[in-house]
Amino acid sequence: MKGRKVFLDTGILIAALNRRDQYHAQARSLFGGPVPRWHTSVLVWSEAYSWFLHRHGEEQARACRRLVENLDGLVLLEGTSRLHRDTCRILDRLRGARLTYVDASSLALMERHEIGIAWATDHHLGLTGADVFPRS
Repeated sequence: MKGRKVFLDTGILIAALNRRDQYHAQARSLFGGPVPRWHTSVLVWSEAYSWFLHRHGEEQARACRRLVENLDGLVLLEGTSRLHRDTCRILDRLRGARLTYVDASSLALMERHEIGIAWATDHHLGLTGADVFPRS
């Protein structure tokens, strides 16, 4: 995956830092391998930070922040009114998929930036055809 665009989802950030997560070993392996061109959004980052803050406290949330800050070349995509419109279109198009707003926004960003690989711990970021890793 070296040099390829990869979208990071909330679950992979949690798995990388949470030793009790079922995907911890796979996440650590992905982050320890060849460095892709990482992308994520402020919405994903916010969701991961909040998850750690409310479940494990401020120090773990800060560890999540450090992980994201230390990813060389990470492109952090912003939430905009255009993204909101695109997200709503994805939610309408994939009605019935039980898609969260953040996942729908990630799919919209992946389409816009032509990102065909997602590191995620659930199937949602593969709903529009992206390859999702780790595979269970």
